[in-house]
Order: sequence, then structure tokens, then C-alpha cells
Amino acid sequence: MTLIRQLSTNSAIYAFTNVLQKATAFLLMPLYTMYLDPAAYGVLAIVTAVNGFLGIAFTLGLTGAVTRFYFEYQDDPTMLAEFWGTVLSSVLILSAVLGSLLLLIGDRLMRPIIADVPFWPYVALGVLATFFQPFFTTFLTVLQTRNQAARYAVFSVLNFLLTTGLTIALVVLMRMGVTGALVATLVGAIVFFAVALYCMRAEISFGLRWRHLREALVYSLPQVPHSLASQTNAMADRLILNSRVGIAAAGIYSVGAMISMAVEVVANSVNRAYVPLSMRALKERHPSELAQMRATGSLVVAAFCLFGASLAAFAPEIVRLLTTAEFAAAARVVPVLVFGGVATAIYYLLVNVLFFDRAAIKWLPACTLTGAALNVALGLSLTPRFGMMGAAAANLLGQIAVTLLVGTIGHRFDPVAWDYGRYSLAFASAFACAWWLSELQTPLLAAVIIKPLGLLVLVVILGTVLWRRPLIFVQALLRVLERRPADAVALFMHPKVAT
Repeated sequence: MTLIRQLSTNSAIYAFTNVLQKATAFLLMPLYTMYLDPAAYGVLAIVTAVNGFLGIAFTLGLTGAVTRFYFEYQDDPTMLAEFWGTVLSSVLILSAVLGSLLLLIGDRLMRPIIADVPFWPYVALGVLATFFQPFFTTFLTVLQTRNQAARYAVFSVLNFLLTTGLTIALVVLMRMGVTGALVATLVGAIVFFAVALYCMRAEISFGLRWRHLREALVYSLPQVPHSLASQTNAMADRLILNSRVGIAAAGIYSVGAMISMAVEVVANSVNRAYVPLSMRALKERHPSELAQMRATGSLVVAAFCLFGASLAAFAPEIVRLLTTAEFAAAARVVPVLVFGGVATAIYYLLVNVLFFDRAAIKWLPACTLTGAALNVALGLSLTPRFGMMGAAAANLLGQIAVTLLVGTIGHRFDPVAWDYGRYSLAFASAFACAWWLSELQTPLLAAVIIKPLGLLVLVVILGTVLWRRPLIFVQALLRVLERRPADAVALFMHPKVAT
């Protein structure tokens, strides 16, 4: 199976399951906006943001070593079981200590971050859920690393069904509001903590073995600043909005961020399938596989630019469809946040060499910390003046900075030779087109006609920029309609093939 076929097959599975993992918040957004006002929705957004930071502190990035060292110990099951057991034992101990500490003094410790959001019961419920979540996340990572996409999908779907069912029961039927949503997340985390423990019982030898712990820490600790910086890029906008403008503004903004998250969900899904393929190609360095990676990269960039532009163009219509009138202002931030997601997708494409090369990993925190610092500095400067648009602009510029730095540094280590200049031009063209289409003040019928035409123009631009063939997507579509999908793929993998 070619790299692009394997990537597309596994990406489809991971996209479906990743959407379900995020769907507890995304698909239930109409329900939340119906039963929660902007301030209550803002509380949920702030607790979610805090949980993201706690998840990093509770694990110190150790779960990331599960994927990297699987390739070191996959031929020695006993050693692999000891390594995984050491990592997970360490995470459980660390989570228990930090979680207990936060429940005791978290109200005072976290007040500057959570502002007016009550620690009890809201943030406390988030702390408890964060204690149980890493184990199940690690179990899914193991399945992903082994390319067991079907099992990954089954467990993700079950997790989604349980959490969603509980959320509907507690928020709608029992009218528990934000508390109900957080309790549903906690119960789901506890149940699937037990499920993961049961499923991995035969593959883990629990205990603390210094050799493995030291090895895992050497790999994972340099990534903690990177993870913190990435989480800052993802969540600083909501925290700053909450503290400088108000919890209601954070709630409205979070609706726009939730819609925009569709791009990052798909990007993360593609990356889940891409990581093991990329690691293998970087390890073996076969010229044919590296050439496939490079050709696939252009297709990935084009796909995300077009997807992001489509979502941004119809942002006003999507917001009206999914939410109440109280949240209408969220539509304006969607195009900016969407292209933060597109920049993230390109970042995923470029960053794997830094994760793979032990000499390169030390540079990763510098990239993400610089982006996070820029994000926070711009957020603190722009948000009080421009409100939600200032927070969105800071988020986008921070993510662009990270992607540019990763590309610049990764170029020294990467054998693929990505088309950096063309990717940048494709991104800028797509963002300009998306912004123009989203700002059109037209009746719905006119928008349904004009906006697709604008997106077709973008398709031609992307074909020209990335392959110097304006009609390459039309040619590929014709081959698909002629039931020649392999020839359609070949156009992008070997663009000089005669048409």
C-alpha cells in the first residue's frame, strides 16, 4: 500500500473517531447554547482550558515516550512491558500528588488564572477528571502506534456514547447546567480509566525502574515547555478574554473557537495516521518514501487551505444554524481562528523530524515558547482594545510564528525538502480568499451562489501555486469519475505525468 493510500485510509478512521472525541463539546454546542447563557458557556470554556494545562503538569510529557520508545523495544515484549509500566506508574503517582494538592489549595493558587470562575465545584471537577484521563489517552496512543485503527475507533466511539449520553441526561433532563456537563466528563474518565487498565493489564509490568524512567524523562522533559507553550497558544485567548473583557465574551468567543476546531480535529486525525508512517520513513530514509512524503505534503496543504477557506466563508451561516442570537458575534472570529488551525496542520507536517531526531528535539521548546510568548504578549495588548478580534489575531500570529520557526529549524535536519515557499503562498492566498468571502454582506441565496464560485477560484489558485497546473484538481476529479482513482492520485504524486 502506498504512503498516500495508507495515510488516507487511517486518516479517515482517525478523523471519524477524533471527531467523536471532540463531539461531546462540538456536536452538543446547539444544546449548550440553548441551555447555557454566554457566561455559563464561558465557565465551561475556562475549565476546559485549565484542564489542558493540568494534563501537562500531571504527566510531565511522559506519555509521549510511549510512542517513541515502542520502536526501540517492539522486538522485546518484556522490556516494552517494563518501560510502559514505569511510565504509567510514574504518571499515576504524579497525578495523585498534584491532584490532591490542588484540591486542598487550588482555590487560592489558581485564582489569578480562573478570575471569577468558582473553583468549587467547577474547577475541582475538572481536576478530578484530569487525574483519570491520561491512562485512557495513553491506551489510545498505543493502539495508534501499532496502527490498530479499528480498535482505536471502537473504544473512541464507546467513550463518546457514554459521555454524550450522560451529558444530555444531566444537562437537559436533570437541568444541572455546567455542573452536569463536568460531572459527565468525570464519570466518563473514570469508566474508561478502568477499561484501559483492564485492556493493557497483560502488556504492562507496573513498577518504577530507574533505567526506564530516566530514559523516558530525558526524552519527555524537553517537551514539557513545548507542550505548555502549545497549550498556551490554544487556550490563552480565552483566559485573557475572561480576565480582561469578561466571562460572557469568553463564552461567545468559545463558540467561534469550537466551530474553527473542526480544522484542528481533522489535522490531528491526519497527523495520527501520519506520525508512524513519517517515523518509519525518517528511520529508513528510502528515497522513494521521502519523495512520497514530499508529494503528499503539497496535497495535505492544499486540502487544509481549501477546507479552512470553505469553513470560514460560511461562518455566519453556520453560527446562525447552530446557536442562538446571543452568540451571533462569534462568526467574525471564525476565519481568523480557522487559519490558526490550517497553520497547525502545516506545523504537524513539518515538526515530526524534530520529534524523531534526538539532536533536533531540543529546539522544539524554543519554537513553541516563542510562539506562546508572542501570543500572550499580543493578546494582552490587543484584547482590551479590540476584544474578541484582538484575541483571535494574537492566536493566529502565535501559531504562524511557531510553524515558521519549526520549518526554519527543521530544514537543517529534514531529508524531505518540503516546498516551504509554496506552502506559505498557498496559505496566504487561501486566508485572503476566506476573509473576503466571510465578510460579504449578501442575502442567503446570493451567498450560496457567490461563495462556492469564490472557492472554485481558490482551487485554481492552489493548483497553480503548488503544482503549476491550474486545473489539476479538475483533472483528478475527471479521473475519479472515470473510475481511475489511482491515476487521480498519480497526478499529485507525479505531477509531470502526461494528461
